[in-house]
Amino acid sequence: MRRSTRGILRLVTIAVVGLAPILGAQVRPEGDEWLKQPVDDRTFATFLTFFDYDAKRPLDIRVAKVEDSEGIRSELLSYESAAGIRVTARLYHAPGAVPGGPGLVFLHGGTGVGKDSPGLRQLCDHLARAGFTVLAIDLQYFGERATELLREFTEEEKHQKLYNQPGTYLAWVTQTVKDAGRAIDVLVERGVNPGRVGLVGFSRGAQLGFIVGGAERRFAAVVAIIGGHFDFRETGHVPAACPANYIGRISPRPLLMVNGNADPDYIRATAVEPLERLAREPKQMIWLETGHLMPQGEIRTTIARWLQQRLGR
Repeated sequence: MRRSTRGILRLVTIAVVGLAPILGAQVRPEGDEWLKQPVDDRTFATFLTFFDYDAKRPLDIRVAKVEDSEGIRSELLSYESAAGIRVTARLYHAPGAVPGGPGLVFLHGGTGVGKDSPGLRQLCDHLARAGFTVLAIDLQYFGERATELLREFTEEEKHQKLYNQPGTYLAWVTQTVKDAGRAIDVLVERGVNPGRVGLVGFSRGAQLGFIVGGAERRFAAVVAIIGGHFDFRETGHVPAACPANYIGRISPRPLLMVNGNADPDYIRATAVEPLERLAREPKQMIWLETGHLMPQGEIRTTIARWLQQRLGR
């Protein structure tokens, strides 16, 4: 599903120029002024206008394939997020799920295969077996939504062309919030209780998850796995795309952060702890003696139990 990005990038440039007074100057993450003092409520309210979408627009859900694996049924599907924008996703059905049960939206990391990375599929399968209907979506430019913007998906390419491009990155963040909001609509259409939907993100998906969770109030709980304020290659943030301006606004909904002490990407002292201090109660922080890895074994069960306690089974 490749399409030209020339028109998209042109629109992004126009949008950023027009929003320059709101965006403010880009600053280096380690000197991020919003880590010291997030924006005020009035400024934050202007950010929220970026994420508005037409909730009455038909989702136009299209199922491409259905798979079964040891009692878990998954659907490869797509839905319409906005005019001309379709989101590809994989929906995992909880065994014995009944209408009104809990659901999760999952945001993947920066891997080129997006929602279909083996580790992510294993974790989604585990969460489905714990009683959740899980919708893992492809982020724009990744997985089945790849375009010529990213071809190799190396760290150098992702940072040069996306993460360190203020206008392009803000547009990507904005689209992700909209896609996640529409993902809630998909889960509700499939029978999930709208008051029992949680958000889970891994790596870059966790960094985005702080923003999505702060902006989209319908998420009842947020889990950020191996994420932080910035990764070690990022060169700056604009305020509307900075996790520091959103993480404190997840409260009073519960937040769980799971990070690795040996993570060379989201470094504890500079990228995680300063951001975690901005989070408000109820919150929980779990440190693992690992690096930048998808959770395995007992920590998966810990995450599933935490979600069950907040969202039910």
